[in-house]
Order: sequence, then C-alpha cells, then structure tokens
Amino acid sequence: MRKVLAVCATASILALASCGSGSSALSDIDVKPAADDKTAPEVKFDAPLLTEKAEAVTVVEGEGADVKEGDTIQIHSGLYKTIDGLLTNENFTADPSPMKVDETLKEQMPELYDTLLKSQIGDWIAYAAIEGVQQADGSVAEPAEGSRAERLIVIKIADSKSPSQTLGQDEVKKLKDAGKLPTVKTGKGDPQITIPKDTEAPEGLVVDVLEEGDGPAVGETSKVTAHYHGVRWEDGKKFDGNFDSEEGFEADMAGGVIEGWLQGFQGLKEGSKVLLTIPTDLAYGENAEAQGRPAGPLVFYVELDKVSESK
Repeated sequence: MRKVLAVCATASILALASCGSGSSALSDIDVKPAADDKTAPEVKFDAPLLTEKAEAVTVVEGEGADVKEGDTIQIHSGLYKTIDGLLTNENFTADPSPMKVDETLKEQMPELYDTLLKSQIGDWIAYAAIEGVQQADGSVAEPAEGSRAERLIVIKIADSKSPSQTLGQDEVKKLKDAGKLPTVKTGKGDPQITIPKDTEAPEGLVVDVLEEGDGPAVGETSKVTAHYHGVRWEDGKKFDGNFDSEEGFEADMAGGVIEGWLQGFQGLKEGSKVLLTIPTDLAYGENAEAQGRPAGPLVFYVELDKVSESK
C-alpha cells in the first residue's frame, strides 16, 4: 500500500534533479513540430549549450486548455545532450507518458513545475536540468558548484486531465441501484468481491459504506488500522490484502498510501465497513505495472478496526 512517489513519466528521460533560477539560456532553442504525432520534431540549438542553472521555457505555444495544479498531463519528450545536440532517448514516436503536476514534481523539478502551471495543451517546453552527484549510499547530493546541465529535455504537452473527484452519495446510490458497483461477501477467509459484468468503472471515487461504525471519525491527521482486500476492476483478481492476519494494516492519513484511501476514509467512523472503487489516477497510476503495482481502477473492501490521532 505504499504510495508511489516517483513522477509518472518516462524514467530514463525525466529522472533528473533540478536547482537554480534566473534568466533563461534556452531562448534560442528552435523546435519545429512534425506534421503528425508519430514523428519527432526538428530541434536545433547551438552546441555546446552552456547553462549553470536548471530552467524551463515554453518554446512553442499551443492553443489548448490550461494546465492546472493536480492535473495529470500526457507528454511526448526527447532527451538531448547539451554538448553536441544528439538525441539519446525519446517517446515522440510512441504513446505519450503521464506526468502528475503535483507537490512531488514541485519538489523534484521546481522550474519545470512552475512553467507547466503557466502552460496549456499543445505547448512545447525546453527543460535543462543539472544532475546531482550519486553518493555511495544511493542518495543524490546537490550538484557541485559550477556544474552545467548535461541534458536538455524537450516536452510536448499532448493532453491534460484534472484529478478524479469523490462521487456524492446520491450518485453512489444511483450506481448501486443500477447494479453498476461491486458487491462483497464476507465469512471465513478472504472476502469475495464481485465486479459487475460488462460495466465500465465509475469515473470518480466511490465510497460505498456497507456498515457504519460508531467510533471516532477519520480526519486528516488520523491513523487508521484496517483489514482490507484489494482486487482489480479489470478482472476481479486479488492483488493485496491482510485478512489472513490478526494484525491490521496501519495507514497514516497524512500520507504514505494511495490517494483513494486518503480521500475515501475521510469522515468514516471506527468500526465501519466500506467498499472503495478507486479510479486509476487515485490508485497507482497508469504506469503502475512498471513499478510492480496493479494498474487501472481498483476495488477495496475495508474494515476500519481502529481510528486514532497521530502523536
């Protein structure tokens, strides 16, 4: 249940550190988009490109909707060497990769984050980042003084989608009455969750309270101890659970678990039993399988054993 904190984008292209600020050294980069979405653009700049700070600039303006905080954008991107301008990695010719414009991106790549919040669908962005120094313990130290960016990333924003919202109880009741929500049977062993046949997963987060408890309610700073059973909407197959253990799983509502749990548990009382149907963006994301996690919408049956406040 650990929350995936890595930025959801092509790791080999965008796993770069960032630092610095100031005027741009990227204004002379020329990007000419191709005539179709499956061809790499023509990117030209005078090499070597010398910059001693991380920076991101919009080099071609699009005409689509604005990108907002919390959105998941779909990007095409290419990685160029600043020393000679050679393209070393790209997904211009493949399907776009998702990237969430959130606090994690702000922490890892602040210059890119700031530029994205002023961008719109169709924009092309040039991003130069200075890589930190890999340490023996696996951590990454701040770049040495005077270090220059060795990589230039050119990004096209192909699409942007706002995060899913929690459905209201009237909407949940309507879906439930229509037989479009999962059901569960409990007893000895694992709970048995049944996914409705020939039905698309709801577009929002569904909190279906099966039994309301009478203990303290979950708040933003609570700790929750729970027994849970998780399956994929796609095929109903179990991927995680702890009903075979007497000890419950402890989840901190301040973070550390998927967003669908953080949002879905709010206001529930100790002793409650609930079915959560969680859309992809509030679960492990579109690139979950690359992280060894289940992809797509997920369904959890959860029993809230204990609710307490964090110390």
